[in-house]
Amino acid sequence: MSRQTIMAAGSMLRLLPQLLYQYLGSDRSGYELEFGSSGALRSRIESGYPCQLFISASSIHTQSLVENHYLKSCALLGLNRIVLVHPLRLRITQESALSFLMNPQYQLAMSTTGLDPATNELKVLEKITQGGTLKSGELKKRTRLITGGRETPNAPTGRNQYGWIMETQSVDLLLTYQTHAIEAVADNPNLSFIQLPDWVRVDGHYGIALSSLASPRLAGFYDWLLGAEGQLCLSEYGFEGVIHSH
Repeated sequence: MSRQTIMAAGSMLRLLPQLLYQYLGSDRSGYELEFGSSGALRSRIESGYPCQLFISASSIHTQSLVENHYLKSCALLGLNRIVLVHPLRLRITQESALSFLMNPQYQLAMSTTGLDPATNELKVLEKITQGGTLKSGELKKRTRLITGGRETPNAPTGRNQYGWIMETQSVDLLLTYQTHAIEAVADNPNLSFIQLPDWVRVDGHYGIALSSLASPRLAGFYDWLLGAEGQLCLSEYGFEGVIHSH
């Protein structure tokens, strides 16, 4: 059987191999993994590049690919909430988060891995601005955008990009997906993270789509991710599960 291509958002770079191991065990031969911007990956699929399974940081992409008959079926994989990573020494709470975010003495950064700059990134900054004292656009101007390992400088081998940047690059506050926050805290024990207040909450609605050319084994992985065991594994990495009827 020919190799099966799995495309996934860059935010799945470390998580997807672990999920595949949970389902397939150590034998992952026959599968090729490609990571990148969800929008760019969608464009490649639309241009005819073969893809048997696609995990997108936006379910809009997976839905469109199915509606336009590039892929066979799709579903909502889970919700990945944007949280605030901070040094333990700052003792930030949900109640005090806004005042820290508004304070220019703290360097704010945002991970753009998996985020669509036209939607999620602006949405969370605009919500924060609306609840604070800054004019629209001011917060974005002083927010450093981090692309999850694709910028310079990059973290040394063995270090998490976000944990390392907050240790060495004078970043005090980081807005990122909860999956990234868990990895950053594991890498840098001087960090913690909190959920943002509900009125600021922004979720990444991750979608998953399957090709009609997917192997039975890969189709089984798709079903497993949407089932109770797969959703439990995703929850351990920061996703909030969704209920599927099948």
